[in-house]
Amino acid sequence: MLTTGQAGEDFKRLNKAAVSSLSRAVDGLDVECRTMEFLASPAAEFKPLPHGTVGRVESGLLAVMHSKTVVSVLEAGDLVLADTDWLPETVTPLLFGSEAGASVSLWNRDALLKAITADHQRLVNWQAAQTQTQSLIYRLNALHIRQMVGLGGQAEIYDSGAIIIRQGDPADDVFSMVEGTAEVLVNEHPVAKINAGELFGTMAALTDSHRNATVVAVGRCSVLRVPKDRFFEIIRTRPEAVQGLLVDMAQAITALNEEVVSLRHRASRN
Repeated sequence: MLTTGQAGEDFKRLNKAAVSSLSRAVDGLDVECRTMEFLASPAAEFKPLPHGTVGRVESGLLAVMHSKTVVSVLEAGDLVLADTDWLPETVTPLLFGSEAGASVSLWNRDALLKAITADHQRLVNWQAAQTQTQSLIYRLNALHIRQMVGLGGQAEIYDSGAIIIRQGDPADDVFSMVEGTAEVLVNEHPVAKINAGELFGTMAALTDSHRNATVVAVGRCSVLRVPKDRFFEIIRTRPEAVQGLLVDMAQAITALNEEVVSLRHRASRN
């Protein structure tokens, strides 16, 4: 499981232990295994893992996506636990993809667990692998929280219908959607959505211009407000933040372009 160097040596040692535990649990088992290939593509196709499966990354880097945001990157030896079978109908499963290509071994979950349970030592190692993987995720969450606090911004709550950004106002801050969804409107016409984990308000801040859209809360939202000067400092000192910013901006531009094409198509038919 990849993270920034800020996670420290403890994270690296725990990551290594999780890979080792999983290897001792599954290597050599007489259980049918198939390979799922994620082909290299600059615009990676993200998809859920098949129902009833457990996986392990064999090669490459496998990105995990939630709500259009990459939340983790798995590397060779990492356990891949799909949530496809365990979600309420209205909840979207985690999606997996790879820009550089990746190979994942997949086992039937029931057959794998039956074989592991029959061997006490394998069962111990399996339980260790699951616990260590969960611990890694908790530590990544803690790192993310520390980074958010380190942004120097403050969390704000907006009720449904509240205006977070108003078109035409000065761009003094950049925002991060911590929880909830917001709608983007240009001249009162909806053009895009903002989901949890996405930055917004960056265009006007980067170009030192006024807001070119209004952002309205859809339901209750938790938003982190970061002063523009602090945001520029983050860009200078944290290269990993630039990558996320570019992805968010590219997605926003793509969504706007699609909306413009759609509006033109509708106008041509009228």
